Amino acid sequence: MSSSALLRGARASRGVSQRTLASQSRIPQPRIADIESGRHDTTLSRLEQLLRALGQQVTLLPTAARPAWSAALDIADALALDDERLTWREVIQLSDDLASAEPDVRVALCVAEPLLTGDERYDALIAGIVDHWLSKDRLPRPSWVTQPSRTVRPAWDVEPLPRLQAVARASTPRALARHGVYLAASELSSV
Repeated sequence: MSSSALLRGARASRGVSQRTLASQSRIPQPRIADIESGRHDTTLSRLEQLLRALGQQVTLLPTAARPAWSAALDIADALALDDERLTWREVIQLSDDLASAEPDVRVALCVAEPLLTGDERYDALIAGIVDHWLSKDRLPRPSWVTQPSRTVRPAWDVEPLPRLQAVARASTPRALARHGVYLAASELSSV
């Protein structure tokens, strides 16, 4: 995960402009723009200074798995490329990462709110996957999971073939269905 993605996601999740962040952190706006664009890879102390101004911080977790907010950025990038295979690879990787994480780490991976991807179906799918893997072990769900922007209406049948949609709906985990996404449980894993 790059400092550019981390800062861009943290700033956007707070709804703060680069100019406002510059004022709050006392770091010039052009420097913030350079960091977010990847033209300048910043130091950890500078990144922490910027994140503190946003009321956030860098935290180490005992895992190599991506947090949900980072997976959402990768999904949004794949959608922007109009690359359906890459998009689904990122979705399945998010699900695999959450499925394999210890419960406490799983919660930590989901706490920070992901940015919206630009496609309400995938925003609902990300929330549904997080909801599924947290609910499965009765773990606490972050408030962003239940926001209206994280449910798609009308519902999305991911299975494109009408004759298979009923089968997919019957095996869709409840947490995904709560978000208006119908996808067979077997599709949530790369195994």
